[in-house]
Amino acid sequence: MGRLGVLYALTEAELQKLLDCPQEERYDYMLEEIEETLLGTPRGCEVDKAWEGLQFCFCGGKWDETNAVPANIVFAGEFLVETEDEIMTLKRPEAVKNITAYLRGHDLEAVIRENFPKIDEDAFWFPKTEDVLEHILGWSKGLLPFYENAVKEGCSVIFTVDL
Repeated sequence: MGRLGVLYALTEAELQKLLDCPQEERYDYMLEEIEETLLGTPRGCEVDKAWEGLQFCFCGGKWDETNAVPANIVFAGEFLVETEDEIMTLKRPEAVKNITAYLRGHDLEAVIRENFPKIDEDAFWFPKTEDVLEHILGWSKGLLPFYENAVKEGCSVIFTVDL
């Protein structure tokens, strides 16, 4: 089942091990080492297939990959892996702090509800239905606690998705 997005908070040592891998081996390393350890903990945040809708909504209904808040909350950042099948992006601790400040200062449900109707249906993977909106809203609830924990632990954050 593809298109499932996950965020992981990595310590400096964990990030360095990932970065030491050749780019073509990073995604497999993430699956074998990082996912096995962090998924299901406060340092892992699943966003399911809602990641794409979240990205559109955080960017005002348009697709944006800028490495700055709010575009880098989920998808964007420094690209560590970018193939037809896999994406991995990185947000360093300073960006994680900025993302957390944004999340604390904005009503995410309001942002999502305001911007969901602005998404171009031809650019979006899913139909723009109430069920899809509710799916996005539901998966957004874990973002703030995840990022707050990442800041507390001084972590970088990676986003991963297999397309």
